[in-house]
Amino acid sequence: MKKVLAVLSATAMLALPGRLLAHEGHVHKVMGTVVQVHADKVSHIEVKTTDGTTVVLTCDEQTKFLKGKAAASLKDVQVGSRLVATVTEEGKTMWASEVVLGETTTHPKTQPHEHQH
Repeated sequence: MKKVLAVLSATAMLALPGRLLAHEGHVHKVMGTVVQVHADKVSHIEVKTTDGTTVVLTCDEQTKFLKGKAAASLKDVQVGSRLVATVTEEGKTMWASEVVLGETTTHPKTQPHEHQH
């Protein structure tokens, strides 16, 4: 009977939407594309997540930045960069402890054109 209850409990937890499982004080992953970067004393990165919502990640001097496995910095974060961030929620603030950058995507209209004469 205990095994059945354990399996049912585990199944119920997996069926819950991710947002219900993500609560304050716990570590979460955020994946998406950078929409905007604000480099201030306490910096913010606006990210459009894979589900289409936009979230704001707050970074400070404790935030670790990586590009692949190499060290990086906030200066390497650009609009269009793909990232995976490890964050902790405190109230309405999402503090990023680690930001791993992927490849940068550019829209074809934003690339320079070569003119042929």
